[in-house]
Amino acid sequence: MAFDAFLKIEGVEGESTRKGFEKMIEIDSFSFGAHNPTSIGSGGGGGAGKVSLSNFNVSKVTDAASPALFQACCSGKHFPKATITLHKAGGDEALPYLTYEFEKVFIENIDWGGASGTNDRPSENVSLAFGKVEILYQPQSEAGAAAGAVSASWDQMAVSR
Repeated sequence: MAFDAFLKIEGVEGESTRKGFEKMIEIDSFSFGAHNPTSIGSGGGGGAGKVSLSNFNVSKVTDAASPALFQACCSGKHFPKATITLHKAGGDEALPYLTYEFEKVFIENIDWGGASGTNDRPSENVSLAFGKVEILYQPQSEAGAAAGAVSASWDQMAVSR
């Protein structure tokens, strides 16, 4: 399923003109994950280790937010909150089906790339480190009606939900 994705960071304006997502940062792709090593293959315990969450990495075109993201990375500025929302591509209704909410956000990395002679703007990859994450999934019917939401969260600093 195709999706549209937007990043909102307080004090950083993107160029989205989509209704309900004005001035947010449009995202082309993202990656994020969790790794929790276990000893199940050796010994009898099978106890879990401490989870390691990857940074939330986004790819986007260079836009009005790029200088602010670069400055935040260089200066070590922290943001209290960042939100990423995904919803089905197209259509006028913008009901998110997947939302990532981050607290204590830090721009850990930003890099650019591009090729001369193309019609595309340069792209950039931005890596967000964070203290806490909450993931909210909102099931939707084929018609787009919302069903019961499910969520999960993890606070890396408190090592708890």
